[in-house]
Amino acid sequence: MIRFQSGFTLLETVVALAVILAAVVGPVSLITRGLFTFSFSKNKVIASNLAQEGLEIVRLVRENNVACDTQNGPATWQWNRDPEGGILTRVRAGVDMESFTTISCGTAIISTPRLSVSCSGPLLYENDPLLDNYGMYGYRSGIQTAFSRCIDITSPPDAHDSDIPASAQMDVISTVTWNERGVERRVVLRERLYDWR
Repeated sequence: MIRFQSGFTLLETVVALAVILAAVVGPVSLITRGLFTFSFSKNKVIASNLAQEGLEIVRLVRENNVACDTQNGPATWQWNRDPEGGILTRVRAGVDMESFTTISCGTAIISTPRLSVSCSGPLLYENDPLLDNYGMYGYRSGIQTAFSRCIDITSPPDAHDSDIPASAQMDVISTVTWNERGVERRVVLRERLYDWR
Protein backbone atom coordinates (compact mmCIF):
# COMPACT_ATOMS: atom_id res chain seq x y z
CA MET A 1 0.00 0.00 0.00
CA ILE A 2 1.28 3.43 -0.97
CA ARG A 3 1.12 6.14 1.63
CA PHE A 4 0.49 9.71 0.54
CA GLN A 5 2.06 12.31 2.66
CA SER A 6 -0.13 15.27 3.40
CA GLY A 7 1.43 18.73 3.30
CA PHE A 8 1.90 21.79 1.17
CA THR A 9 3.79 21.90 -2.03
CA LEU A 10 6.10 24.77 -2.75
CA LEU A 11 3.58 26.29 -5.15
CA GLU A 12 0.78 26.18 -2.56
CA THR A 13 3.06 27.85 -0.01
CA VAL A 14 3.99 30.66 -2.40
CA VAL A 15 0.32 31.28 -3.27
CA ALA A 16 -0.66 31.33 0.42
CA LEU A 17 2.12 33.83 1.22
CA ALA A 18 1.06 36.05 -1.71
CA VAL A 19 -2.54 36.13 -0.44
CA ILE A 20 -1.43 36.95 3.11
CA LEU A 21 0.95 39.69 1.90
CA ALA A 22 -1.77 41.24 -0.28
CA ALA A 23 -4.13 41.25 2.70
CA VAL A 24 -1.53 43.00 4.90
CA VAL A 25 0.23 45.36 2.45
CA GLY A 26 -2.98 46.89 1.08
CA PRO A 27 -4.33 48.24 4.38
CA VAL A 28 -0.85 49.30 5.58
CA SER A 29 -0.28 51.35 2.41
CA LEU A 30 -3.74 52.93 2.79
CA ILE A 31 -2.97 53.86 6.40
CA THR A 32 0.41 55.34 5.41
CA ARG A 33 -1.20 57.36 2.61
CA GLY A 34 -3.92 58.57 4.99
CA LEU A 35 -1.34 59.73 7.55
CA PHE A 36 0.56 61.64 4.86
CA THR A 37 -2.66 63.28 3.63
CA PHE A 38 -3.60 64.21 7.21
CA SER A 39 -0.20 65.82 7.82
CA PHE A 40 -0.38 67.78 4.55
CA SER A 41 -3.95 68.94 5.27
CA LYS A 42 -3.05 70.02 8.81
CA ASN A 43 -0.05 72.01 7.60
CA LYS A 44 -2.07 73.62 4.80
CA VAL A 45 -4.73 74.80 7.28
CA ILE A 46 -2.04 76.25 9.57
CA ALA A 47 -0.34 77.97 6.60
CA SER A 48 -3.66 79.40 5.37
CA ASN A 49 -4.40 80.84 8.81
CA LEU A 50 -0.89 82.33 9.08
CA ALA A 51 -1.23 83.91 5.63
CA GLN A 52 -4.64 85.36 6.57
CA GLU A 53 -3.16 86.73 9.80
CA GLY A 54 -0.46 88.48 7.75
CA LEU A 55 -3.13 90.25 5.67
CA GLU A 56 -5.04 91.23 8.80
CA ILE A 57 -1.93 92.71 10.44
CA VAL A 58 -1.37 94.98 7.42
CA ARG A 59 -5.07 95.89 7.47
CA LEU A 60 -4.71 96.80 11.17
CA VAL A 61 -1.80 99.13 10.35
CA ARG A 62 -3.96 100.83 7.72
CA GLU A 63 -6.88 101.19 10.16
CA ASN A 64 -4.57 102.58 12.86
CA ASN A 65 -3.31 105.14 10.34
CA VAL A 66 -6.87 106.23 9.59
CA ALA A 67 -7.64 106.40 13.32
CA CYS A 68 -4.51 108.48 13.88
CA ASP A 69 -5.54 110.83 11.10
CA THR A 70 -8.98 111.19 12.73
CA GLN A 71 -7.30 112.04 16.05
CA ASN A 72 -5.00 114.53 14.36
CA GLY A 73 -7.81 116.53 12.79
CA PRO A 74 -7.12 117.45 9.17
CA ALA A 75 -5.92 114.77 6.76
CA THR A 76 -2.23 114.97 7.61
CA TRP A 77 -1.58 111.31 8.49
CA GLN A 78 -1.42 109.17 5.36
CA TRP A 79 -3.57 106.04 5.25
CA ASN A 80 -0.66 104.02 3.81
CA ARG A 81 2.04 105.28 6.17
CA ASP A 82 4.58 102.78 7.48
CA PRO A 83 4.76 102.85 11.31
CA GLU A 84 8.55 103.08 10.96
CA GLY A 85 8.22 106.09 8.63
CA GLY A 86 7.74 106.50 4.90
CA ILE A 87 5.11 104.95 2.66
CA LEU A 88 3.85 101.43 3.26
CA THR A 89 5.50 99.65 0.33
CA ARG A 90 7.72 96.73 1.18
CA VAL A 91 9.04 93.64 -0.49
CA ARG A 92 9.70 90.54 1.60
CA ALA A 93 8.74 92.03 4.95
CA GLY A 94 7.86 89.98 7.97
CA VAL A 95 4.98 90.78 10.28
CA ASP A 96 4.55 89.73 13.86
CA MET A 97 1.69 90.31 16.29
CA GLU A 98 4.23 90.27 19.13
CA SER A 99 6.21 93.26 17.85
CA PHE A 100 4.55 96.66 18.26
CA THR A 101 5.53 100.29 17.97
CA THR A 102 3.61 103.41 18.88
CA ILE A 103 2.52 106.26 16.67
CA SER A 104 1.79 109.67 18.13
CA CYS A 105 -1.48 111.12 16.90
CA GLY A 106 -1.69 114.55 18.42
CA THR A 107 -3.19 113.92 21.85
CA ALA A 108 -3.47 110.15 21.39
CA ILE A 109 -0.87 107.41 21.13
CA ILE A 110 -1.80 104.28 19.18
CA SER A 111 0.01 100.96 19.45
CA THR A 112 0.41 99.38 16.01
CA PRO A 113 2.22 96.28 14.65
CA ARG A 114 5.72 96.66 13.23
CA LEU A 115 6.33 95.53 9.69
CA SER A 116 10.12 95.68 9.82
CA VAL A 117 10.64 92.13 11.07
CA SER A 118 12.74 90.05 8.69
CA CYS A 119 10.95 87.16 7.07
CA SER A 120 14.10 85.19 6.30
CA GLY A 121 13.79 82.89 9.32
CA PRO A 122 11.11 80.44 10.38
CA LEU A 123 8.20 81.40 12.58
CA LEU A 124 8.43 80.33 16.20
CA TYR A 125 5.54 78.70 18.07
CA GLU A 126 4.99 79.63 21.69
CA ASN A 127 2.35 77.91 23.79
CA ASP A 128 1.98 79.55 27.19
CA PRO A 129 -1.03 78.09 29.04
CA LEU A 130 -0.98 81.08 31.39
CA LEU A 131 -1.77 83.42 28.46
CA ASP A 132 -4.16 81.25 26.46
CA ASN A 133 -4.82 77.67 25.45
CA TYR A 134 -4.02 78.06 21.77
CA GLY A 135 -0.46 79.29 21.38
CA MET A 136 0.96 81.97 19.07
CA TYR A 137 3.27 82.10 16.09
CA GLY A 138 5.85 84.90 16.06
CA TYR A 139 9.53 85.75 15.78
CA ARG A 140 10.49 86.52 19.39
CA SER A 141 10.52 83.23 21.27
CA GLY A 142 9.28 79.69 21.08
CA ILE A 143 9.89 76.46 19.23
CA GLN A 144 11.11 76.70 15.64
CA THR A 145 8.47 75.63 13.10
CA ALA A 146 8.61 74.69 9.44
CA PHE A 147 6.63 77.81 8.44
CA SER A 148 7.97 81.11 7.14
CA ARG A 149 5.74 84.12 6.34
CA CYS A 150 6.60 87.04 4.06
CA ILE A 151 4.47 90.04 3.15
CA ASP A 152 4.80 92.04 -0.07
CA ILE A 153 3.10 95.44 -0.15
CA THR A 154 3.13 97.26 -3.48
CA SER A 155 1.25 99.94 -5.33
CA PRO A 156 -0.98 98.36 -7.97
CA PRO A 157 0.51 98.50 -11.47
CA ASP A 158 -2.73 99.92 -12.83
CA ALA A 159 -6.03 101.00 -11.35
CA HIS A 160 -8.38 98.06 -11.86
CA ASP A 161 -11.18 100.07 -10.31
CA SER A 162 -11.62 103.00 -12.68
CA ASP A 163 -13.30 105.23 -10.08
CA ILE A 164 -10.49 104.82 -7.52
CA PRO A 165 -7.05 106.29 -8.25
CA ALA A 166 -4.04 104.00 -7.96
CA SER A 167 -2.66 106.21 -5.17
CA ALA A 168 -5.63 105.16 -3.01
CA GLN A 169 -4.89 101.44 -3.39
CA MET A 170 -2.25 98.97 -2.26
CA ASP A 171 -1.77 95.29 -3.04
CA VAL A 172 -0.87 93.04 -0.13
CA ILE A 173 0.45 89.53 -0.80
CA SER A 174 0.95 87.20 2.15
CA THR A 175 3.04 84.11 1.39
CA VAL A 176 3.60 81.24 3.82
CA THR A 177 6.07 78.53 2.85
CA TRP A 178 7.05 75.27 4.48
CA ASN A 179 8.99 72.17 3.54
CA GLU A 180 7.21 68.84 3.73
CA ARG A 181 8.99 65.60 2.86
CA GLY A 182 11.54 67.45 0.75
CA VAL A 183 8.92 69.39 -1.24
CA GLU A 184 8.49 73.14 -0.74
CA ARG A 185 4.82 73.98 -0.20
CA ARG A 186 3.31 77.45 -0.42
CA VAL A 187 0.07 79.26 0.39
CA VAL A 188 -0.37 82.70 -1.18
CA LEU A 189 -3.21 85.09 -0.27
CA ARG A 190 -3.76 88.44 -1.98
CA GLU A 191 -5.81 91.43 -0.99
CA ARG A 192 -6.22 94.95 -2.29
CA LEU A 193 -6.58 97.60 0.42
CA TYR A 194 -8.09 101.02 -0.20
CA ASP A 195 -8.04 104.46 1.34
CA TRP A 196 -11.66 104.17 2.45
CA ARG A 197 -11.99 107.57 4.13
